[in-house]
Amino acid sequence: MDRFIVDPVEFAAQAERWIGDKIQRVLESSMRCHLMLAGGATPLPIYRRLAMRKDIPWSRIDLYFGDERCVPVNTSENNYTTVMRSLFPDGDRPDGMNVYRMCGEEDPDKAAEVYELVLPERVDILLLGVGDDGHTASIFPGSAALDEEKRRVMPAIAAKPPLQRLTITPPVIQSARYLLVMVQGEEKADAVRRALVDRSVPAAIALDGDWLMDIQAARALPEEQRLGF
Repeated sequence: MDRFIVDPVEFAAQAERWIGDKIQRVLESSMRCHLMLAGGATPLPIYRRLAMRKDIPWSRIDLYFGDERCVPVNTSENNYTTVMRSLFPDGDRPDGMNVYRMCGEEDPDKAAEVYELVLPERVDILLLGVGDDGHTASIFPGSAALDEEKRRVMPAIAAKPPLQRLTITPPVIQSARYLLVMVQGEEKADAVRRALVDRSVPAAIALDGDWLMDIQAARALPEEQRLGF
């Protein structure tokens, strides 16, 4: 469990290095790497940097998603579409790479059941973001998913549109081999404090992972914690 506080201009580069290093570690002992991606705006520049690397063997990587909005697939609000456009803007997906998307445009309960069947027993690398209300994946404050112990994927209701979502649950997050929580921006500062200090928001589920924050996102942490990073 590491905490990294970086200058905003270094944020994407630091995240890219972390992900690339973990991919190499996984592939040293396994033929394939199960990589679960976060949606939202924060990781998109990171994905664009990853796409430019020549040392990542995409043909040995299986991509999964931690949550999805229940919207048509070819829209800007769809996590799968925005992520894939960032990783492979020309649409030329590497041969051998498997991509497993959540079908949010279908019946949410059925889509959750189907996605649970394709998930690996344990995700190798899991990437998460944090919302300004402290949610992570699509596990929002007060969500039934917070207390889920058996189901690994389930429908969820968001605090803002689009309301209907699909999300992984705490068992997936807490069993990941490597976990990175990426948080950027002053508007996330209170959520970071509530997750890491108060442990009062859903993002605290990921407390045992590595956290990468820019200076603005970490500004509400107690000074002794910020000095220790």
